[in-house]
Amino acid sequence: MVGSHFIEIAANRCAAAGITDPRATGLKVDRFDPIDLRDAARTRELTARSPETTIVNFAAMTDVDAVEQERPVESTAPSGSAWSVNALAAGAIAEGARSSGKYLVHVSTDFVFDGSEGPYDESAPRAPFSERLSWYGWTKSEGERRVVAADPTAAVLRISYPFRASFPGKVDFARRIVRSYRGGTLPPLYVDQQISPTWVPDVSAALAGLLARRPAGVVHVASPGLTSPYEFATELIGRIESRPVTLARGSLAGSPRDPRRAPRPRLGGLSTGRAASLGFPLTSWREGIESLVRAEEGFR
Repeated sequence: MVGSHFIEIAANRCAAAGITDPRATGLKVDRFDPIDLRDAARTRELTARSPETTIVNFAAMTDVDAVEQERPVESTAPSGSAWSVNALAAGAIAEGARSSGKYLVHVSTDFVFDGSEGPYDESAPRAPFSERLSWYGWTKSEGERRVVAADPTAAVLRISYPFRASFPGKVDFARRIVRSYRGGTLPPLYVDQQISPTWVPDVSAALAGLLARRPAGVVHVASPGLTSPYEFATELIGRIESRPVTLARGSLAGSPRDPRRAPRPRLGGLSTGRAASLGFPLTSWREGIESLVRAEEGFR
């Protein structure tokens, strides 16, 4: 969802590596190297020998509830596909990039924070392993740690609840709301969870800037203002229906813990000071909704 948009608008020529050939969906890449990222040694070797001078790691297992089923009792004995892809492969890519002098941007997530005191700026420490942090969040946190340890020159680009226009390949944050609403299955939406959704075109613009300047360290790209799932959905559905709507309200703090679902950061959100200082565009969540609805005629 994010990587495909970058390829669509990239001014530079791109190659790709992973399980699925992006050319099968019409994306234009010069070369595709098939690889299972769970093979860390081969991932490291492929990164090091590739002729490209810049690498962006978009790959991750992001179904947070499915990933939660791989959660071990103790973080000292991690295993599973999410651990291999989100943590071990990220470190292997960084090792390969560093050994061959390539610049790496590793795409990560706000889920590395447990939502106890957000919004979080780029200097905020990642959350320790606990019941409040999802297993997805922990694997992505460990991926970040391994990237920085292996390659201090790399950049870590964190995003949050991404959504975009014109993409049938994956149900994003906004489309999940629309589909559930139209199917009559939209659950009560949290009014007490703070989030900062990310308009995907902002990610592509930030990536272009990072690859041109090659700074190291963490950059957050997200809406410069906070919202809640309830407020976001009310605005989105209201724009689609062209009328005010009333949706069911829920409380994250008041909901019982469901072992089938990953814990969500309640007081989350990303502060975007560094992105603003670098001059990267930051679209408010309301502006993103407006652009999405305007671009998606089928929503009306």
